[in-house]
Amino acid sequence: MIIQNPRYLLLLLILPFTFARAAENPKITLDEFFNYVEFTGLKLSPDGQSLVIATNRADWDQNTFRDDLWLYRDDGHSGGNPIQLTQSGHDTKPRWSPDGRWIAFLSERTGGKGGKSCEEPSADDKIGQLYLISLAGGEAFPVTQGDEKVHAFAWSADSSILYFATRTPWTKAQKDAYEKDWKDVCQYRAAERGDQVFSISIADAIAHRGAPGTPGDGPDKVSDATPGARTLASTPWRIQQMDVSPDGRRLAFVTESVSERYERVEEI
Repeated sequence: MIIQNPRYLLLLLILPFTFARAAENPKITLDEFFNYVEFTGLKLSPDGQSLVIATNRADWDQNTFRDDLWLYRDDGHSGGNPIQLTQSGHDTKPRWSPDGRWIAFLSERTGGKGGKSCEEPSADDKIGQLYLISLAGGEAFPVTQGDEKVHAFAWSADSSILYFATRTPWTKAQKDAYEKDWKDVCQYRAAERGDQVFSISIADAIAHRGAPGTPGDGPDKVSDATPGARTLASTPWRIQQMDVSPDGRRLAFVTESVSERYERVEEI
């Protein structure tokens, strides 16, 4: 047989070499297969000297996958190795403040309040809140404290304000009316509300830090909204991501279905 096409000849030469190399490589175990680190996000600091890295990796001792944040600094002091910035194992989507002093991120550290209402999460549920950590040191602390999960957030250009979106908060009266209407079957459905956009100043977030028992907390609080947050806008859809114009006068966001299912084009 005469091979006239040189590409076929090259393929015949490569295949035996590939099979030989595959035979030399040892087979990996199932644990080794899952024992990888996925880089889920990278954000460079405004001065270009630091990098925050979001990772997802297996934690065999806890039988779970961890989401952690790491900090790499090109300052000659860290030895060229990233240092672990957060320890909870539930931290994602980091974003630098424009002045480079803070890193904001989402974290599912806290459980729900429990209770009989079908609109309240169980004690085992986690509510994704917006957190801040300072590059000057110290522990991360929550900016949002409501009972609704934060879907998206953005910084103001001057680093003084954080904008965030959650499902439209309900008052206790609204929850009671919803539970009365649906009675025993409400646990099998979710109230499909749209989102609201809020703003909160960093100064107010710091003031609320370490001050449990502030007015509005507890089982008899009026609303699920974060104390001190200002309502800016609402949409019938779920907000997936957002950004703010440099002058702070415009807010842009991308939406998706409130059920997170792709059912209608107009929702996106």
